[in-house]
Amino acid sequence: ASAGQLVSKNELLTLVWPGLVVEENNLQVQVSALRKLLGPSALATIPGRGYRFELPVERDVDAPVQPSRETVTGATTLAKPAPAEHVLAAPGAALPAHRLPTNLPLRLSSLYGRAPDLAAIKELLARHVVVTITGAGGIGKTRVAQAVAGQLALDGAAEYPDGVWWVELAPLTDGALVASAVARVLNTLLSADRRPIDTITAVLAPQRLLLVLDNCEHLTDDVASFVDAVCAAAPGLRLFVTSQETLKASDEHVYRLGALAVPPDDAGVEAHEAGSVALFVARAQAVAPRFALVSANTHAVVEICRRLDGIPLAIELAAARVPLLGVEGLRSRLDERFSVLTAGARVVLRRHQTLRATLEWSHGLLTPEEQTVFRRLGVFAGSFTLEAAQHVAHDTQIDLWGALDHLGALVDKSLVLAEGDPVPRYRLLETTRAYAAERLGEAGETDSMLRRHAEVLLQRLVAIDIDVEQRRPKDGGWNAAGPELDNLRAALSWAATANDCQELAIALAGNSLRVWNATHQLSEGMERCLALRCQLHDALPPAVVARFWLTIAGLGLYTTRRDSYDAARRAVELYRPLGDARRLFDALVSTAVQGIRFGTTEDMGRAVEEAERLFRPEWPSLQRARLEFARSRWFARQGRMEESLAAAQHQVALCEQDGNERGMHYAMSNVVAAENQLGRLDIALVHASSSIARLDAIGGGAGAGHLWLGVMNAEALLGRVEAALIAGRTAYALLLREGDELRVFVGLALCAAQQGRLDDAARIIGYAEGVLTRAGTVQEGHWRSTRDRLWDFLNAGLPADE
Repeated sequence: ASAGQLVSKNELLTLVWPGLVVEENNLQVQVSALRKLLGPSALATIPGRGYRFELPVERDVDAPVQPSRETVTGATTLAKPAPAEHVLAAPGAALPAHRLPTNLPLRLSSLYGRAPDLAAIKELLARHVVVTITGAGGIGKTRVAQAVAGQLALDGAAEYPDGVWWVELAPLTDGALVASAVARVLNTLLSADRRPIDTITAVLAPQRLLLVLDNCEHLTDDVASFVDAVCAAAPGLRLFVTSQETLKASDEHVYRLGALAVPPDDAGVEAHEAGSVALFVARAQAVAPRFALVSANTHAVVEICRRLDGIPLAIELAAARVPLLGVEGLRSRLDERFSVLTAGARVVLRRHQTLRATLEWSHGLLTPEEQTVFRRLGVFAGSFTLEAAQHVAHDTQIDLWGALDHLGALVDKSLVLAEGDPVPRYRLLETTRAYAAERLGEAGETDSMLRRHAEVLLQRLVAIDIDVEQRRPKDGGWNAAGPELDNLRAALSWAATANDCQELAIALAGNSLRVWNATHQLSEGMERCLALRCQLHDALPPAVVARFWLTIAGLGLYTTRRDSYDAARRAVELYRPLGDARRLFDALVSTAVQGIRFGTTEDMGRAVEEAERLFRPEWPSLQRARLEFARSRWFARQGRMEESLAAAQHQVALCEQDGNERGMHYAMSNVVAAENQLGRLDIALVHASSSIARLDAIGGGAGAGHLWLGVMNAEALLGRVEAALIAGRTAYALLLREGDELRVFVGLALCAAQQGRLDDAARIIGYAEGVLTRAGTVQEGHWRSTRDRLWDFLNAGLPADE
């Protein structure tokens, strides 16, 4: 049924011995026996891939085709890979009689995760004369184009009665030979006294066909001239092009092919539905028949696919190394990806045999100036702005406008991706970035460009801060700051070890608060900033040092670590002589807010009163909202809960007045906490549920940890244990990122006690209070009220003589 087609070892094992574990040498014995019976050339061995039956086969067209079985032996699988999108003919199926004239192979390789792309491209071809697929090297442009062309060869008789013809341009080094290459495919004779393009246009003029020009990026100008010429002469012609760079031909419509979908890290049984994972599993099984996607390896496979950016070529090369390295070994070696990801199918172009060769081919098509800009962009981690790219890439030979032009060329050539609208950010695929970093090292520019990257990022963070303070965008700067997280991580890691960069490192950390806030990574931010304390020295500008301590104070606003409270008080001392009223105000507010855990009532009161004296009416409403937060905490510390609630409600109203919806719902957690302490649990639940739902709708749900904590406490006090535990799990995961996860423990202890698990309840509360006592914290009101309820359960469960 599969004559002339490559059949993998895995397919043969599962077809011949379904449900059994069979050694591979058994397959070799059977193949040897068949060769003795049918002749040595009957079965061709494709090393590392499988076997192909070479003898002619006669088929009874009326005989039913037996479907192949897809049972995977060995470990229990989570799910079978997503079905492949076969074109022209599925393995074992008879070829349809209505196939158009074409030079495409009878059967083409399977695709995974590309069904939406195929449909979109076919729709474009139905409406436009010239369609170009662009994308990075190895993204799968050729295979997708083959799949589209193959499907049209089956069902496109009305549109293309004269056929679907594939022209491979990769081997050409002279653009003048494009017309000759097309002539060979169309079986057209060229004469010495007539230009090839004239002959081709005359042949194509009366025809209605689809001409596919593959791998055009090294000949774009000549291919564009060819396309314009033939389209002008042949109204029934459609052209389908694959290229890393657009042709910029007349009537060209571009389809940018993206990477295969990668599932989230926590994907389970549904991971196989993502095209990247389905491809990895299929290719791994081709070389390791007993490989299966199981619960134990799913996370590793997903991480491999993600770190390879969902690039099909990279995934195929990685899967081919599974027999040698195993999944875990492959994952651990991805930092050496250019050494690991070698080899490939024999039918793949030579330049695609390794990942490095693919990138070297693309890099070789760049001008020297484009190569310079490309390698310098390798210092960015994640995405970057246009302005940041210009300032990193420019020099005395390449000015800012030149850097802009070269960046545009790199986007056109699919080495840089533009994402977002209307103001895009740019990024390199991770594998492309690794290659650019290698080139940067070869040019001896690594240290200087990493320094420039850190300096540019610092300028960006300062600009965001000024913009928020002066223009007060409704999102509070979250949308601008959040995307810089990866760049911030990279810059801080470099600055922490670089020579003579202490001031730059401290300044970066001091201006990083908005990024950590926007991404809800306060705990990570705290650790990174505290690690830089060793960089401090007396010669640093006092304003830089003060801002550093103020940022640590802001990062630890909810933490149980005293470092943050001490940082707030140190910032107050530094800002007083500097005369920066607004920064001093912020430092005082942080001191008051954290005073509920580490200070006295008197300390909190003095900080609040001084902040009130500093406040100016022309300051943004959000400044006043922070003060109301501090006042709410101060009243709560004194047990004045109605006043605490009123201050928290005023905080919410000020955020709403300033148009900061996200901040408004975060502030609602203080209202919820006050309502819980006042015993109005149902009201607290209504407020919390409403804000959680709205935050989820606007993409701010990752900062809803304290709202979920309020839900947990209310449900626990109401005796609804299951609901409390569900809320508690969510609260813990979110608060862990803020360093405030211990606040969940008293509610967990109460739930355990209500379930009759008194020993567990005692251990939970004992552990939590031990940690808090060692940290020197003062237990807050909600903790005390919940613990009092807990002690009722614990005391009731003790024997009478204890």
